[in-house]
Amino acid sequence: MDGALTDNGQRTNPIGCATMGSMPRRVLVAAACILSGSLLWTARLLFGSSPWGANSSALLALGLLVATSVSLVALLLSPGRWVRNAIAVTAGAWALTAIALEADLLWIAALAILAAGAVLTRTSAMDSWFQQVKADRVPTKATVLAFGQVCWPAVVGGLGIPDVTPAGWVLAVFGLVGGWAYARALPGSLWTLRLVLLPLGIAAGPGLRPAAAAALVAVALALTLLSWTAEARFAVDSSRPRRVRPVSILPEVTPPGLMESAGYDRRGRPLAGSD
Repeated sequence: MDGALTDNGQRTNPIGCATMGSMPRRVLVAAACILSGSLLWTARLLFGSSPWGANSSALLALGLLVATSVSLVALLLSPGRWVRNAIAVTAGAWALTAIALEADLLWIAALAILAAGAVLTRTSAMDSWFQQVKADRVPTKATVLAFGQVCWPAVVGGLGIPDVTPAGWVLAVFGLVGGWAYARALPGSLWTLRLVLLPLGIAAGPGLRPAAAAALVAVALALTLLSWTAEARFAVDSSRPRRVRPVSILPEVTPPGLMESAGYDRRGRPLAGSD
């Protein structure tokens, strides 16, 4: 996240990237399995039968694929504990989707490959990869807010029964754009999320089943509440240190040890033998 702040509220550079030369082979294997399994699930949703309509299936597949891709990029370039949790969340979302689909060869292959990659990321051999210490760690709530915005297409598609409403399409696009803008710390992005997200979630409900509409509003409300937290605000705070004019201090009021270490006496005169 560009311009993110540490937990102490200090602005930092973007999160450092891991070098490919130091990347363990098991990380690449896990990433390849997760990506391959997600692509197989996407094909199963797009070209196979499902309880969702064509629009809902396409949006659900696209949303889960985007969320998985974000997790994989973070896995390779900026591993952290949140990445491990994000992979578990996306894998769980694919698993919930699988429950609603009929099992066939593509279903079995997708489940096995994705499960292998997700399980590999939870092994003790990957602990050192995910626990790399970074001084510029993004606050947890800000990370959840940004990742939650990316997941909106999957949420809207998954709850789009019998079909995605026009406001639902707007909400899905807004989630992707808003998540990108917030992750880039663009001016006004946080206030846009605070003021627009919940009304969009409410507007996308009519036309859906009551349970799906309630779930949509609940997700919008949860992310809106996150956007009002201090951590979410710190992550996009654009304040900069101010330059101030130096102020002269009399040597008599300066601690003696400090003056002597600088080579001066109590009156500010150079000590004998000092350069």
